[in-house]
Amino acid sequence: MEESFLRLSIADLLRFKMNLKSYQDKLVIVRMDGNNHRNPGFKEDVSIRLDAFSIFLVRQGDIEITIDDFTYHLSDNLLLNIMDMHSVKNFRFSSDFRGYHLIIERNLFSEIMLNSRRMPAAYIASLHTRPIQHLDEEEGLLLENCLCRIERNIDRTEHAWQRDIILNELRGFLLEMNNIVYQANRHKVNPNPPAKDVLLFLFIQLLNKHCRTEHSVSFYAGELCITPEYLSRIMKSFSGRTVNQWISEALMREAEILLRNPDLSIQQIADMLNFSDQSSFGKFFKKHRGVSPVAFKRQYTEEK
Repeated sequence: MEESFLRLSIADLLRFKMNLKSYQDKLVIVRMDGNNHRNPGFKEDVSIRLDAFSIFLVRQGDIEITIDDFTYHLSDNLLLNIMDMHSVKNFRFSSDFRGYHLIIERNLFSEIMLNSRRMPAAYIASLHTRPIQHLDEEEGLLLENCLCRIERNIDRTEHAWQRDIILNELRGFLLEMNNIVYQANRHKVNPNPPAKDVLLFLFIQLLNKHCRTEHSVSFYAGELCITPEYLSRIMKSFSGRTVNQWISEALMREAEILLRNPDLSIQQIADMLNFSDQSSFGKFFKKHRGVSPVAFKRQYTEEK
């Protein structure tokens, strides 16, 4: 049975008429204006999962956006990171809204991240645990100028080294953004050596991809070719949370999304999340949410 969201690639998104610049179906910058922004045609309350990383830069006005069924109200000079496992719906803009939506294909993002030795784990964690970052006017203008340079280079199709220039500008934008996030949160998170940054990034990538079906620390450690103990030590020292807690959080997010689908039964959801039976799923969900899956589903239905 189909899930209650649409999964789109960047190529799929380009079929909709929007004010954007695109490079090789791997990088897109959408300029959003409250008066002129076109609705791409998605139905109300239909959740979208974009198979890419999204960064919203709000420069002026207000935007309302629902991520994983939690509605955010965002305003001037704000940065929002959406990883590819999140579902998004119901964009609403104020008439004076002005902002940018940067979309980066997953492999391109990984290439930049893995080749940027100075990116501390603070940035990677911010994508997962602190998606919203408030900016001052100087920071907002700095990031906007970075995006404008990327746009200009996307138009330079005759340049012999266009790809290198675009990737350098994109890397610069991410490094500037990372510095803002890191400086704002450095008292909360200890930076790790580069090798640990790469390990953390790869773990989160694996978790996003496999959390529905793989629930054990040993699986992720095996995929990373390290011991479960070493992975646990890295994650604990960095985030204060165990690998099992990271897995449970990702699994709960998926469970809540699926439980909001009226067409899926509890048993079907338990199967989709690779629990041995409905009872095991119920115990897991109640332990982390405080209510049973049935009660959560009923509560959501009543709120609708």
